[in-house]
Amino acid sequence: MRLIFGDEGMQLADASREWAIRPADGANPISQAPDAATPMGSPNDGPSSQIKTDGGIRYVSGGVGESERSELDALSPEFNLHLMFATQGSGEYLSAVRVNILDSNKRPVLTAESEGPWFYAQLPPGDYSVEVTPTGLRGEDQTQRKAVHLDVSSHSKMDFYWKQ
Repeated sequence: MRLIFGDEGMQLADASREWAIRPADGANPISQAPDAATPMGSPNDGPSSQIKTDGGIRYVSGGVGESERSELDALSPEFNLHLMFATQGSGEYLSAVRVNILDSNKRPVLTAESEGPWFYAQLPPGDYSVEVTPTGLRGEDQTQRKAVHLDVSSHSKMDFYWKQ
């Protein structure tokens, strides 16, 4: 909720409906003002994926749980590079994977850590090297690299699997 001041005096507006945010139970609704960084979702959603930027490159990651996967599916057309991380043969997804994308001159374009098994980025047309490394115990000497070419209308999906 938020206060609106107008010709008719002070009114209470339902900002939770406009922003798809539900105040915490027992919280003072007036103090629950949404900000521009709050992702949209239904009031019953858990943690939401948030689009971030690194060096001018937009990206989003997540996919932990059904609601995050649905949210990322809806966002997928906005991104031309789709990465997925899993354990080979088990169907177990991996999160907390370090992603490093280099341009054709081997300069870093994007460096981030995935917050789930899916990682989407929107890159300008060009040739890139994608380097991914799981963090933690599994990450030692487990970096994988793949090359990708993106043109104006192309989308690329890359799956990365690690042994158990």
